Amino acid sequence: MRWLSPDRTPNVVRGGRSCPPRGMAGCLRGGQVCPPRKSAAILRVCGVLAALILATAGGCSSPGGDNILLTERGLWHRTGPVATYTANNLHEYIDGAAPFVISFGFESLQTAGYRRGAEPETTVDIYDMGSSDNAFALFRSNSNVEAGPLEVGTEGAGADARIEFWQGAYYVAVSNPSADEKDEVLALARDLAQALPVVGAWPAYLDLLPTAGRVVHSERFLPSDYLGHGFLKRAVSARYKVGAREMTLFACRLETPKEAAVAMGRLKAFLDKQGRAQALARGEGGYVAADSTLGRVAVFQRGQFVAGLYPYPEEPAADDLLADLDRRLGGR
Repeated sequence: MRWLSPDRTPNVVRGGRSCPPRGMAGCLRGGQVCPPRKSAAILRVCGVLAALILATAGGCSSPGGDNILLTERGLWHRTGPVATYTANNLHEYIDGAAPFVISFGFESLQTAGYRRGAEPETTVDIYDMGSSDNAFALFRSNSNVEAGPLEVGTEGAGADARIEFWQGAYYVAVSNPSADEKDEVLALARDLAQALPVVGAWPAYLDLLPTAGRVVHSERFLPSDYLGHGFLKRAVSARYKVGAREMTLFACRLETPKEAAVAMGRLKAFLDKQGRAQALARGEGGYVAADSTLGRVAVFQRGQFVAGLYPYPEEPAADDLLADLDRRLGGR
């Protein structure tokens, strides 16, 4: 699910809503064991290989439970063995939320419990999502970073004693049943972040969206079923402030222009049931239609993309947003 252009090298960062099912408390763990470091020569060779891998894959995806979920981390003691899950058995851990997580490119999960003295047990979940693009997308879809941003990992969020963050190819959740443990849980989360790879890339698909007026932390990515439609896939979206109004801009990337045209027609057929659509002079054909939930929706096609804005107020500032998005998609 990588969107990096061939000429784009992932940025190096230092680690330090469409709504998903909310039954994911205590979800994500993952990774594979890195090779042991035996000598300075081996270390130099591994460093070169790692640099090549990171430049093409957006981050090492190989720290495993033995390296991250240690028996002891400071004052924390692991309460049992590390459990590992793959796509084949993830449902045993998070049940109904498993298909949602898998849709983001999930590879593996490693989870373990930790206890500090006589305090309640803290659960650590590390999800290996295969790429930083996927880890970012799952984090933004599962966390409320707008309400509770935290300085942990590349980007973090938390409420009470549940801390979530993404870093490199990993989405991590650290949770404790007691809100009194929030500070200690945050410290544990930061300790884990320092043990994870510090190389990551902000997803290239964010470059599709205009920056002016964008609401901070409002960017989202869904691999499928955008707005509840199975034919709207790989959707990147964000909210924008235009005066006193707030609206959502989106772009769905289909496989081919032909598939995008089919999706445009299917969406129009759905919206036509609520009122006749009107033509929109944007892209390679567009229309404006009313939706009982979203309000007025402006939609257009540009190549393999289906894009638009809602609620559409039909005023110059909104049209400027659509024009900016159209230009960006035209360059892809």
